[in-house]
Amino acid sequence: MTGKSPKRQRQLITIALVFMGIYAISGVMGTKAKQKRLDQSFQDLDSIRTMLNDIKQLKSAPKVAAFRLDSPSEITNRISAARTAADLPESTLLREEPTSPQRINRSDFELRSTTIDLAPASLTQIIAFCENLRDENSGTLVRDLTLTEPRTGTQQTGPESWKATLVLTQMFFSPKSRNE
Repeated sequence: MTGKSPKRQRQLITIALVFMGIYAISGVMGTKAKQKRLDQSFQDLDSIRTMLNDIKQLKSAPKVAAFRLDSPSEITNRISAARTAADLPESTLLREEPTSPQRINRSDFELRSTTIDLAPASLTQIIAFCENLRDENSGTLVRDLTLTEPRTGTQQTGPESWKATLVLTQMFFSPKSRNE
C-alpha cells in the first residue's frame, strides 16, 4: 500500500493543480470581462455627459420656428411694444401690412411676413425697434431692412434720420396633411 500512496498523492496534487489552474484562468477571464464592462460604462457616461451638455445648450439656443402662428393682434402688440421701447412716437408707424402665411417649398414650415414702414427716425431708434421686434422663441425676426433718405428739400441741422421699410417674419411649424 505504501507504493501506491505516493502515486495517488501525485495524482491528487495534479488534479488539485488542474482545478486551481482552471479556477485561476476563469478568474482572470472574469476580471477581463468586468474590465471591458467598466470601460464601456465610462464611455457611456462620457456620451451621456456630452448629450446633457448639448441639451443645456439647446435649451438656451434660439429657436428657428414656433409651434403656432401668432395672431394679428399679437403682432400688432409686438410692434407697439417695440416702437415704445425704441422711443418712437406713434405717428412714426406709417404702415403695418401682414400677408397670408406661405408654405416654404414642400417643408412642414410656413412663413408669414409683415411689412412695416416707418417715418423718418434716427438710425439708433430704427435699430432698437428691430431688436425689440425679434422674438427667437416664437420664430419672429426682422428679415429685410431698407433705409432711404427722406425727401425734404432742406438741409437738416439735427440728427440724421432715415425712412425705414422692414419685413418682420415668423416661421412656424405647420405639418402638411397626408392628402397634399
